[in-house]
Amino acid sequence: MTLFDLAKKNIKHNFIHYFLYFASMIFSIMIYYTFVSLSKDPKVVTRIDNDDNLASIFNASSIILIIFVAIFILYSNHFFTRKRKKEIGIYSLLGLRKKEIGRMLFYENFLMGVVALVIGIGLGTLLSKLFVAILIQIMKLDAISNFVFSIDAMVNTVLIFIIITLITSITSYRIIYRTTLLDLFHSESKREKTPKNNPLLAILALILILGGYFIALQPLITADSIWGKIKFEPGMLVILTSVITGTVLLLNNFLPFLLNKIRKNKRIFYNGTNIIGNSQLAFRIASNARTLSTIAVLTGMTLVAIGMVAGIYNNTNKDASLNNPATFEYHIVDEKSNKAALTLAQNNIQSPMAGHQETTISYVKATSDSKMPFAYEPKDGFAVIGLTAYNKLLALEKQNSSELAPLENDEAILISPDSATENDVLNQSFTLKNSTDQKVTITKIITDLPFSTLYQLIIVSDDIAKTLPSKNNIAIQSIMIEQPKDALALSKQMSKVLPENAMFRSYPENYDALMRGNGVLLFIGMFIGMVFLAATGSIIYFKQLTEAYNDVATYDILKKIGLDRKEIRKTIAKQVLATFLIPLILGITHSSIALISLAHLLQMNIAFAAIISTGTFTLMFIAYYFITVNTYTNIVIGKKRNDG
Repeated sequence: MTLFDLAKKNIKHNFIHYFLYFASMIFSIMIYYTFVSLSKDPKVVTRIDNDDNLASIFNASSIILIIFVAIFILYSNHFFTRKRKKEIGIYSLLGLRKKEIGRMLFYENFLMGVVALVIGIGLGTLLSKLFVAILIQIMKLDAISNFVFSIDAMVNTVLIFIIITLITSITSYRIIYRTTLLDLFHSESKREKTPKNNPLLAILALILILGGYFIALQPLITADSIWGKIKFEPGMLVILTSVITGTVLLLNNFLPFLLNKIRKNKRIFYNGTNIIGNSQLAFRIASNARTLSTIAVLTGMTLVAIGMVAGIYNNTNKDASLNNPATFEYHIVDEKSNKAALTLAQNNIQSPMAGHQETTISYVKATSDSKMPFAYEPKDGFAVIGLTAYNKLLALEKQNSSELAPLENDEAILISPDSATENDVLNQSFTLKNSTDQKVTITKIITDLPFSTLYQLIIVSDDIAKTLPSKNNIAIQSIMIEQPKDALALSKQMSKVLPENAMFRSYPENYDALMRGNGVLLFIGMFIGMVFLAATGSIIYFKQLTEAYNDVATYDILKKIGLDRKEIRKTIAKQVLATFLIPLILGITHSSIALISLAHLLQMNIAFAAIISTGTFTLMFIAYYFITVNTYTNIVIGKKRNDG
């Protein structure tokens, strides 16, 4: 029998143990191939090539995907090689040299890799139309996806996974050559040391995590808050350091400390099989603390990323409306182009015009006893509008908004999207350099600008507006369309008849760009999230699989003292549940706090997106949990048999 034949026999004999690893490899290959093949789809290529940012995002994400998949496969292969040390030791006793054993393991990796590549690329090809259709849908493209088989994507995928297979084979070689024959036979018999815990570090873990949460949930704008004192970037660094350090200490000290307290509670500890489960669980958490900490932190980061991207995608319409309060807006440079643009809007049948308004903006210089705010442009002064003109524009753009109350001649309202100006400008007085040098006081600040071509605006009474100089006036045309999302073609027509210095702004074009960008981000987030989920779930599975083989002797003793299959499975389920539940709960908690903080910062509602992403993640973890419990049970006490 050749080494190649032996490798095939090993795979066949151990296939049930390799199955999830094999399935995860197929899944990773399928996802990567599909992701790469998207860049070859003609409909997607047309849009992505027109946007350098989207192309860069796709390229960067494919690199991240490669790194993530490579780490996962290397990590999984490492577990399987360690698990088979005793088997490798037997081969050595039978006369096989380490070089020959290494070749055999290479053949196994190569065979599994080839089969996984064939199946993964085949499934990716079959599902590519579905994934392209999903991407086209979330990008809101008017296109129909066709069946595309990409030779380039297949070659790319094959090369990447051949390299990964070679690297896994090299790591297996290293483990074999660096391990003595004695260690090969006794590696599985090495037990964990009794977990030690430090009460002070356990308390510190809670303080660090809760402290990080407290800072994250503080108001982000007010100057007297923690964020106002330590600033945003240092604050984020403090939170990340605090929460990550607290998570590590929590799993290394607090949970063992808590389990030790439970052990001292005789009523709980000696209840049923708790005496077995609690003892085993303490060892499990202690030995897996590093892995569980890493998974908890990465789970939190993944859920934050997916939740934020999905939330931003759902808020695309709101963002486009904030950027473009009018469907179309431009500065009137000449009457000919203005009339041509209005005619196009009025004659458009597909997207009828709801109304339009020409608004005059005056630029007025001013003086103040206090320091002039950044709302003031020394060259031009303040952009000023009369109250009636503003109310008419507000009625055009926002049908449900109530108009502003009348202003006294010495009152003014500042419109600025930066609410931080409130402390600097509110109740501050300025002298407008008009015909009467009128002094006005800012009595109110509004954050919603009615123009997309202006950054800040001051509203004054109509009497004051009449006295403003007309030397630096500009006229802005605002046009509203009944179905603005469908007016992209009209937007392109209007941009052609308007001069370049008209500062043309279009809601349809902005919405289309946001949908393409956010759609790609959402799609990439879904892809990387699925791969991460497969990787983390599989890593926990492999950990438990390794420990199951180490526990066979322990559960043989439990069977001999009278525990039946149901009781043993219940004990196993409790131990495995903690291994899955701890990083999941920590990850969800960390991500929830982060998403609440980011939602306040970005002033958007991401609750629905966060619930969907977290719920999906949880359901998949539950599926991995039941698979792990079933496999663990079959390993330690064998498959259930009906003996009549």
